[in-house]
Amino acid sequence: MNLIFRLIRVLVLSWLRPGLHPLDPSVLSFRAWPLDLDINVHMTNSRYFALMDLGRTELILRNGIARQMFKRKWQPVVSGSTMRFKRAIKPFQRFKLETQALYWDEKGFYLEQRFTAKGKTLALGVVKAVFVGPDGIVPPEQICRLVGADETSPVMPDWLSGWPDMETAIEARLAA
Repeated sequence: MNLIFRLIRVLVLSWLRPGLHPLDPSVLSFRAWPLDLDINVHMTNSRYFALMDLGRTELILRNGIARQMFKRKWQPVVSGSTMRFKRAIKPFQRFKLETQALYWDEKGFYLEQRFTAKGKTLALGVVKAVFVGPDGIVPPEQICRLVGADETSPVMPDWLSGWPDMETAIEARLAA
């Protein structure tokens, strides 16, 4: 893993920070180091996704899902993602990654992951994450119940309403 020291930091901080409700945001602070950069001397696109993995890790550690995950031999899996880049992250720039659950359907959680600096959004990712156990996909309602959260999903944000149609179209394309 190329982010091992950042992962260790996330694990330690998650243990020291207070717990979160599954709908509360997780916020991590980072700095763009030279190994995060591409030939254009800004953070490479793939690094955003790698850091998003750390954001989701911190979220599930702090909201209690990780404890249930390890106990039941579940694995967190990204089933889909999309990303929009607005402003480049430059060398040595400090920035934050905010990770928050938006809503869930019968299979997975939809998360917003926002990169910010000085109050401005630099990039925005949306991820559908599922938990897979020995018997298949674990329903989000079951996960919420186990961590003592309301099992009722918030309403899907209007701006995300096209996602299910996109997933259906991609599934059909994969089957072709």
